[in-house]
Order: sequence, then structure tokens, then C-alpha cells
Amino acid sequence: MFKKNGSNSSRGSLAPTIIWWVVVAFLALSVIYPSIRLILNSLKVGDGYGLDNYVTVFSDPGILRSMKNSFIVVIPATIFSTIIGVFLSWVVVRTNVPGVKYWKRLLSIPYFIPPFIGAIAWTFLLGPVGYFNKFLMNTFGFEQAPMNIYSLGGMIFIMSMYRYAVSFIVVLPTMKRISASVEEAARISGASPWRTLRDITLPLITPSIMGAMLLTFMFILADFGVSSVLGAPNQIHLMTTQIYYMINNSTIANNLQVASAYSLFLSLFGLVGLWVYNRVLATNKFVVVSGKSAAVEPTKLNKGPRWILFAILVIFFLFTTCAPILATLITSLTKTYGLPFGPENMTFQNFAQMLQIQNVARAFKNSLFLSVTSSLVITIVTMIIAYISIRGGIRGVKGVKFMQMTVVLPYAVPGVIIALSMILAFSQPIAGVRLYNTIWILLIAYIARFMNLGYNNISGAISQVDTSLEEAARISGASQLRAFKDVMLPLLKSSLISSFFLVVAPTISELSLSSLLWSVGNETIGTIVFSAKEEGRILLTAAIAIILIILVVFINLLVNSQTDKD
Repeated sequence: MFKKNGSNSSRGSLAPTIIWWVVVAFLALSVIYPSIRLILNSLKVGDGYGLDNYVTVFSDPGILRSMKNSFIVVIPATIFSTIIGVFLSWVVVRTNVPGVKYWKRLLSIPYFIPPFIGAIAWTFLLGPVGYFNKFLMNTFGFEQAPMNIYSLGGMIFIMSMYRYAVSFIVVLPTMKRISASVEEAARISGASPWRTLRDITLPLITPSIMGAMLLTFMFILADFGVSSVLGAPNQIHLMTTQIYYMINNSTIANNLQVASAYSLFLSLFGLVGLWVYNRVLATNKFVVVSGKSAAVEPTKLNKGPRWILFAILVIFFLFTTCAPILATLITSLTKTYGLPFGPENMTFQNFAQMLQIQNVARAFKNSLFLSVTSSLVITIVTMIIAYISIRGGIRGVKGVKFMQMTVVLPYAVPGVIIALSMILAFSQPIAGVRLYNTIWILLIAYIARFMNLGYNNISGAISQVDTSLEEAARISGASQLRAFKDVMLPLLKSSLISSFFLVVAPTISELSLSSLLWSVGNETIGTIVFSAKEEGRILLTAAIAIILIILVVFINLLVNSQTDKD
């Protein structure tokens, strides 16, 4: 494949190989080495190795209770959020409900908002002095708040309200690809819209629903933000928060070793879930699509059902998205939390205070640096791996499949586990370089955690580019590197931009990694909000949360607009 007609050709052949091995070395440092340290630490017992830490995991009452709590929350929240997401996707795609093009965007908003910010927002509504609880107390004369959001039930509710968007987004494209003729045949045979949904539509998209359910299960099981915000007041631990508690509690014997063993046990669920999810996608036998199928036509509902569904969407959106954000906004503009909101209790001082507090301003600066830098590195690294894994043909390149797996797996593992592996790997200087308690350990953790987001987007774009374009350049005498630069790179420009912003959105509001890896001077927005909430600085928490919500939603809308152009 490579011509050796001179030094230029040799250099052209050598450059891609050197680039590849630089990427391999980077992944070895950021993913492979920390993973090995985590595994070894889980087996460390005194001066030797054994399974004692795993015995502790399955015998300690606190750990066992956190396992039980996790499944009490995760299973019903997964079921509820999947049902809600599938139903909403059906309404938006397969019915003639008014305002379809707007509902697709509006119902996706909870996917953009960090769940821990969503949990904080809901505390302003359903907390002990939350607006809705106070309304119920004043209206019906309750002596105590009738709703307790700081409970397992509160976690189930909040996770369902924010994770339904996963099923909604995953199932939506599948709904669109079902041939309209299949449903039309059922309708002509006399089936009602609901009968058609039950007997035709749902069976066709069952694997897609199962995939959405698995993703939702993995996201909820890995959640740290919601469980930490809602579980802290009553010391309710789920698996992720129990690991966080163990890492930070040095009074527990062998706390890091036991936490490592517990982390590996929790990781199994994510890794198995990812494997099953990929198997489900590989079946690809669930959608009836033909090359000449009729365009997707929504079910023509009568005026009554159509407007009932519209009312359901409006109420659902106002209740699940607008109400908590509005409660947060009102709180951010309040002088004294707990008193009725009005002109005499309104101020913009909470936002001004953000600029005056040194660590808040520094946190925004740090988060912006971490987000932009990690997104840039991820975009470049995943572009190289995706290109070589899909196109191949480069000498000296080995272990491509393993590198692909290295990119994907960290995203299936809870963030607190990634953070623990970073602590174990970099608590001591490496080659004289100290990373622990610096911003650089956060950067490495961000890159390891979110590489999969960039890889999925870029690999899909590369797969769509015909190989003949690069072959034409190679026949004309261009090296593989030159062909990539002149042919492939311009074609990937829009996908690279969207991938960059796709990573910016979650990294700028990241909490689970930062909560364990931040240090004085290296605070992030997520840790500042979390700390302010823990310290009872409610008004400051609300003000920062509003800024963060606006920022994250804006970035995601930017990504979507770029995707729509493509």
C-alpha cells in the first residue's frame, strides 16, 4: 500500500505510525495504568494479596445496605423513565399532536441538564420549605411538609424525571424508521390507535426499547449527583455515594482497598450492561424498513384525543422541566429564603456575589479550561483511533481493537470509580512529575471518562465517507497523511466541531470525578455548587445553578443546530 520511491514516501509512511504510538502511550497513561492500579489495590491485603477486601464488601452491613438501596431506586426508576420516554416518543412521532417540531426539542431538555442540578432544583419545590410543600401546608393545614424528597422515593422520582429523556432520544429515531404501511394496514383492518400501538408498533421497536432501558439502567446505577444531593440529609447511601464515603473516611480500616473491591463489583454491572446493549443493537431485526416504504405518516387522531395528548405534553413539560427551573430562578432572586417571594424580597445580589467570591470565579475559569482542553484532546485522539480502526492500512499499528475498547469502557463505569483509579495511580509522582492535587489529574480523568462521546460521533462520520476519495489522492501520489489532511479532514470538519461541543456540555458541569479529585485552587463549577448546597448557602447555590443550566442548555442547542445542518 505504501510506495518506497524516496525519503518523502518513507516519512509519509512513518508519520501515521508515530502518531498512533503516541496515542497508545497516552491511553496507557490515562486509562490502562489507572485500571491496573485499581485492580491490584482491590486485592491488596497488608504486605500481600488476597480476597479479604471482597469478603468485606459482601459482609459489611453498610455496604450491603447501599446495594439494597441502589436496586430499590434503580429498578423502578429505570422502568418508569423507560415507559415515559417511549410513550412520549410515540406521541411526538406517530401522532398528529400539535407542535411536533417543538416537542422534540422541549422534551429533550432534561437530558441536557446535569442530574445533580436537577435534584437541587427540585429541592426548591419539594424540600421542607420548598414552594410546593409550603403551598400544600398553607392550603390544607399540614403541620409538616407532606412530601419528603430526601428519601429513596424522592430519588426514584427525580431520576425518573431526568432519565426518561434517554429513552425518548434513543427510541425516537426507531419510531421514525417504521414503515407507515405496516400501521396503516392495522388501521384499515379496524384497529384503534391504541391497539395499533400495542400490537404493531411496540413489538417492532422492542429491541430499541430494551437498548434504551439498558442505557437508562446504567446511567441511573452510575449516578452520583442525585443520590448525593438527596441522600446526604438522612445518610441514605447508594453504591456510588457509599464508595465516595469510604474513600473520604480514613477511619475505616483499609478504606481504599475495600472501596477498590466495591468499585470493581459495581463496574461489572456497567460493563455487562454495555455488552448486552451492543448485543441488542447487533440484532438489528426489529424495524420494518424497505427501500421504497411509504413516508412516515402520523396516526390521524380525532380532535378530542389529539388535544388531550397535547394537554398531557404541556402539563408534563411545565411540571417536570419548567417548574423546578422556575423555582431555582425565583430562589436565586430572593433576599431571604423561606419568606414569600415579592418585590420586597427580590434582589440580584446573589448573582453579583458570584463575581465577588474568589473561588466561584476561579471555578468557572477552571471548568472552562478543563472542558475546552479535554474536548480538544478527545476530539483529536478519538479521530485518530476511529480513522485507523475503520480505514486501517498503516504499518506498525497493533492493538486497534483493544484501543477501541479502552476508549469505550470508561464511559460505562461510574465517575467515582474513575476518580478512585486516578487517586491510586497518581497519588505518588510519576517520573518526578506530580499530578495529584493539581488541575492536571482532573484533566486526565475528564479525558478518560468522556472519550466515548467523541469516538461514537466521529467514527460514524468517517464510516460515511467513501474510501474512493482517499484512494484517488493516493493514486495521485499523496501520502496517507496528506490524503487524510486534504481529503478526509475537510469532510469531517462539521462532525469534529459537533463532537467538540458534545464533550464540552457534560464536562463543564461534571461532578462525580471532580468531587474526589478537586483541590484548593482547582475547584470546578460542579464542586462549588455541591459544596454551597452542603454548607446551606441556598441562595448562592440557586444563582450558580441557573447560570449553569443556561450555559449547558445553550451548548446542547448549539450541538443540535449543527447536527441539523448536517
